[in-house]
Amino acid sequence: MVAIGILVAVFAGWNGRHRQEPTAGIIVVRAPDSPPAKAVPLTPIMPARVAPTSLPVEVAVTHIRHAYPLLSDIVIECKAGRCALTGTIHPLVTQEDLDRRQEMLLGGLATALAEDGYRMAVPFQMDEVADNTFHIRANVTTNDRP
Repeated sequence: MVAIGILVAVFAGWNGRHRQEPTAGIIVVRAPDSPPAKAVPLTPIMPARVAPTSLPVEVAVTHIRHAYPLLSDIVIECKAGRCALTGTIHPLVTQEDLDRRQEMLLGGLATALAEDGYRMAVPFQMDEVADNTFHIRANVTTNDRP
C-alpha cells in the first residue's frame, strides 16, 4: 500500500512539472574580468660575450667545477672543433642547491663556457640515471679562428 502511495506521489509530481508555464528570458553568466598574467623575464641563453679563442679544455673544466660544484664527473671531449660536455648532477640537499642547479641549467653553464671560448648548443640532453641523479650531455663548439 505504501509503495502504491509513493508511486502515485512521484507520478503526480512529475506530471505537475510539465504543466507549469516555462519562464521567458535568457540568463547570461560571465566570469569576472581578470588582469592578464605577467610573464617573468628569462635570462638570455646566448651569452653576450664569447672569448675570441678557446682556452684549453682542462681550464674550462676547472672553471665549471669552481662555478658549479654540484656538477661532477665533468668531461669535455673535442674532435675537429666540435666538443661534447658531459657531467653528473647528484641529489640536491638544500634550497640553495636547487637554485644553483636552476641557474646552471637556464644559462649559467653556457655563460661559463662562453667565457672560456666555447658555445653551448641548446637544448641539451638531461637523463635521470638514478633517484634524483641526472646525467647531462651538451654539444659544444670552439670559437677558435684560424
